[in-house]
Amino acid sequence: MKIFFATLLTGSLLLAANGPASAQPAQANTNPDAPSFRTPLDLVKGDYKPLPRGTSTADFSAAEAINAKYDAYSLLIWHKGAVVLEKYWNNTGPDTRAESASMHKSVMVTLLGTAIANKSIGSVDDSVGKYIPEWKSDPRGKTTIRQTLSMATGLSPLSTDGGPQSENARFAAGIEMRALTLGRTQLVAPGTVFDYRNQNSQLAGYIIEAATKKRYAELLSQKIWAPIGAQDAYVWLDKENGMARTSGSLFARPEDWLRFGVMLKDGGVFAGKRIVPAAWIDEITKPSAANPSYGMQIWRATPFEKERYYNAIKQGAMVPSAEPWADPDIFFFDGFGGQRVYISRKYDLVIARLGRARPDWDDTALPNAVISAITAAR
Repeated sequence: MKIFFATLLTGSLLLAANGPASAQPAQANTNPDAPSFRTPLDLVKGDYKPLPRGTSTADFSAAEAINAKYDAYSLLIWHKGAVVLEKYWNNTGPDTRAESASMHKSVMVTLLGTAIANKSIGSVDDSVGKYIPEWKSDPRGKTTIRQTLSMATGLSPLSTDGGPQSENARFAAGIEMRALTLGRTQLVAPGTVFDYRNQNSQLAGYIIEAATKKRYAELLSQKIWAPIGAQDAYVWLDKENGMARTSGSLFARPEDWLRFGVMLKDGGVFAGKRIVPAAWIDEITKPSAANPSYGMQIWRATPFEKERYYNAIKQGAMVPSAEPWADPDIFFFDGFGGQRVYISRKYDLVIARLGRARPDWDDTALPNAVISAITAAR
């Protein structure tokens, strides 16, 4: 099922319970590359079952204050088997579907693991050219899926020359997305240099569809979204009947971001049912060769970095952390400007946070405040 929606917004897209027809404008941009509208959208059908609600003696007021400071939309906390905090700001609510930005990458890589489990994909160490016909006989096709997922393809970035007609702008708008993704030149040997690029995640999405012979939204619904009891979500397509943007723009309810994190916390099991192989969750959350702070489409708290960069040369965008992580084994989804799902197995804890993009987002402030509250209440 496809949903078509086009409206000019002043900021990021928020989708309400009824989907795109009920879209509301946000007050600020949550993705610097985002076009001002999304059209068309593909339905990721869910099978909703509410998460259990509980209570906590912990005082989360400091965490709430941090979230409010950084222009929050929502904050949900799961602790020891239940949602113990659920709060919304800025005219949003439980049914608001905000721009997730790069948090979608962590969903995409989890879905790819189901394709390996079903033997649609042979191995994470298969060459990309096995699944991308344009690269079957191309040297770039020797890049492995692992290198692609760990942001170490060695491929050139999208050019920003030309303003709104640049490669970067056209990719962000979904224009010629496949041609731009496959048009990268090989700058360095694959696996040697960490360079976080949306086109790597898009390439992985093409592999998923080519290997499974299913539309991305349909596969996500069948393998993960409906089995974990999520409500309907939406992915943005590059064109009518086209491909989902697998580097960003998964529009899902805050509760469903939380439940997805719970499933990863529990090693691929949700409500007692195996959804994703435990070995795959271990694989994507362990340190990658080119960057120990990054796994495969998922970030890691260890080793601690006061300034976390998105490339090996430490230039451009950076996320600060004022203090070390209270749990150095946290792993997390990172969406531009503070879209986050933090997962701590040590504390049986998942924190899902959405909000307006803030370049000064402090990565450790929120999870540390939550963990401090939990430990103080023991």
